[in-house]
Amino acid sequence: MIHLYGVVDGLTALPPLAGLEEAALERCRVDGLELVLSRSQTAQSAEISRDSVLRHAKVVEELMGRSAAVLPAQLGRAFRDEDELAAAVRAQAPQLERALERVRGCVEFGLRAVSSESVGELDAASGTDYMRARLEEVQRSDRLVAQLHEPLAGLAHEVTLQQHGGEISAAYLVAREGAEAFQDAVARLERPPEVTVVCTGPWPPYSFAAEARQ
Repeated sequence: MIHLYGVVDGLTALPPLAGLEEAALERCRVDGLELVLSRSQTAQSAEISRDSVLRHAKVVEELMGRSAAVLPAQLGRAFRDEDELAAAVRAQAPQLERALERVRGCVEFGLRAVSSESVGELDAASGTDYMRARLEEVQRSDRLVAQLHEPLAGLAHEVTLQQHGGEISAAYLVAREGAEAFQDAVARLERPPEVTVVCTGPWPPYSFAAEARQ
């Protein structure tokens, strides 16, 4: 079985660590695209272990530090042989090339903001009360977007945003040279007292490699 960690561009050297099941990392090319993979003699288990998740993520993180661009592969899909891998890559080659260009020189940051109030905690006496509560929740979410997301979105090349109730979740594709400025902007955000805000990163651009996996 072949396990794929990502598609890379400008990789200076393979990371000095082993892949899944302590297998050696390898480089190969398919139609001009460079891949980083490892091989296993055992079939992939339906259940992905915590160690596999951490090891996959560590390899991808190391690739990010050694490449001009990296598209992280989705954990959980293995290929029977090189022919199957090559066929899958060729089928998505145009999308992969576009996605590599999108993420070149960039990292990802994530933001999650959760209000301590939600419809689920309200004891609505009637349908009207429930709808009013829902409206208030949407308004809280919109305020979070204006207070937290919009100031950060201006520092990113691309963003994704999801709103659910009084919660927002966003990802930001940020130039590496702008990562420190982005983190400083996060530190300066005015956080409403009833809202928990968590920012993570810099990470490999998982959220912005999704197009190439569809």
